[in-house]
Amino acid sequence: MKTSWTPSLVLIFIYLGIVCSMGQEIRIESAYYGAPNRTGVDVTRRVQRFADYGEPFRVGNETLSIDPSPNHLKALVVIYDVKGRRISDAVREGDVFYFKTLGELDRPESRKAPKKKKEY
Repeated sequence: MKTSWTPSLVLIFIYLGIVCSMGQEIRIESAYYGAPNRTGVDVTRRVQRFADYGEPFRVGNETLSIDPSPNHLKALVVIYDVKGRRISDAVREGDVFYFKTLGELDRPESRKAPKKKKEY
């Protein structure tokens, strides 16, 4: 089933992005898109545009308007600042990048170390 994006649906998502990001002041320090041990590019300004609206986005060649390493799986590495708090995050090509908010960072469960997987 193919999803169709109507203009009103797009406007709703933009509005929600603006409302949810109000007061967050996300500033991208650096954003790098590329394959490990291969060519990559600086996409800081493009990612800042998404941050300005607080919008999550799917990481990919089409979204970032460039394919720095054709036929290789790539990742996006972003370092950004939310009201004085520095955050770094990495997302693989095809996954969705979500900007963290101060509320998420202040919750105790977000500061816990990830649980280790049990090996049998």
